[in-house]
Amino acid sequence: MMQPPPVQLSEESDCHAMTLSLAEARYLFEAPALDPMAGSHLGQSGVDMVLQRLKRQKLPRETPLALSIRLPTAQAGADSEAQLQAALSAYTAAQIASEEDGLKLLRRETGQSLRVGGLFLAVCLTLSALVDLFTFLPPFAQTLLRESLVIAGWVGLWHPLDLLLYSWWPARFRIGLLNRLKTARVQLQPD
Repeated sequence: MMQPPPVQLSEESDCHAMTLSLAEARYLFEAPALDPMAGSHLGQSGVDMVLQRLKRQKLPRETPLALSIRLPTAQAGADSEAQLQAALSAYTAAQIASEEDGLKLLRRETGQSLRVGGLFLAVCLTLSALVDLFTFLPPFAQTLLRESLVIAGWVGLWHPLDLLLYSWWPARFRIGLLNRLKTARVQLQPD
């Protein structure tokens, strides 16, 4: 007979309450080993499954999240609910701090990249303007060299602009999801 998977996630009808069934409490934060023969196909921790589900849904920010955690009766002691709530809060706080550190590094890299990319663009535009002084080159070669320098300058600015405009979005989004999970109401249900 096949055992239930070590981590399962289901949602209640209002989509703001989730039920997480865990074979062991540690699977809330730790991914169980992949074992298709025993019913473990996902290789994700309970927190990762909840975050993935929250990512797919567009839940209003003001609507609280309720997380029911089902554990074997032996692991569902009287003070386990408070411990799980505190552990989830501490874990998400640590993950948020890590994401914010990553954003600080990204801001530093963005500033450095913009300075280097801007300098490279200025050099390319200056050289492009000086190409007309190369009278020994035929006109088509001057045009080709001038336009190539302009294109090279703008291509050099591609990565800095990507960092400035887009690279920070995933981290900001993940911080929002983690904040949502940090404030979730945890309820423990013996299985």
